[in-house]
Amino acid sequence: MSDEQKFPIKKRRGPGQAYWYVVAHAVDMTSAAIPAGLLRSADIPVFLFREAAGQSALPLSVGMLGGVDVAVPESFYTEALALLEADDDTPDELPSQAAEPPQD
Repeated sequence: MSDEQKFPIKKRRGPGQAYWYVVAHAVDMTSAAIPAGLLRSADIPVFLFREAAGQSALPLSVGMLGGVDVAVPESFYTEALALLEADDDTPDELPSQAAEPPQD
């Protein structure tokens, strides 16, 4: 498998029976909103597929028992992966500055 493709391409049928390509997976809708928002800010269409374990009225969808796939149309797949990968390279927090008195 090449370095560019770290995992197999996963596609799912979405609205209009079109195929959507999964670019990220999150444990819940709140966590999925972050990559989805990043992609939408770049004008990339996003569809969230919610997974749940069980067929009851209140299926389990937490942790290993479910999750959310973040997917985009095929024409945006490469751009979406590059954008999400670039976001992974940015630090989560700004580096802390040492508490030094200002130099005059």
